[in-house]
Amino acid sequence: MSNRWETGSGPSALFERAKEKGGVLSESNGQTTEPVSLAWKELLRDEILDIASACSREGWDGEEAVPISSASVGRAIRLIYLAPDVVRPPEAVPSVDGEIAFEWRFGKYRRLSLLVHGDEIVFSAILGALNNRESASKPFVDGWPTRLTEILTKQCTSA
Repeated sequence: MSNRWETGSGPSALFERAKEKGGVLSESNGQTTEPVSLAWKELLRDEILDIASACSREGWDGEEAVPISSASVGRAIRLIYLAPDVVRPPEAVPSVDGEIAFEWRFGKYRRLSLLVHGDEIVFSAILGALNNRESASKPFVDGWPTRLTEILTKQCTSA
């Protein structure tokens, strides 16, 4: 199975290309434009739906992966729409436990992963070559964990 949602594709890559063009995404015919700040969440929502479709059967990974459920899709989409505007678009990836995870890469030694697992938001980060690691979880109620937002704000503005 081809994982077209891996690094180098999807909303994150589109966001980077749009930044090079002054912060505007344009249709191939050049007739419409949309600010990046409004477009990436819609693009990521579509990517989440594509992942859910491709990973809807048990064993979608060729082994024993749990299918992505409509409940996990709903949680992932809700999480994205709650994202602060300063956050750079992540890559969406399926997880073998039936959830959709989000990943950010900020250079060789800095990565952050996030997912909603049931009623919890869970994140883990590697923030440098010296294995500076952080992780936390919080109930998924009305927003992102404060520390997660702080990390992403710092990484997105310095990357």
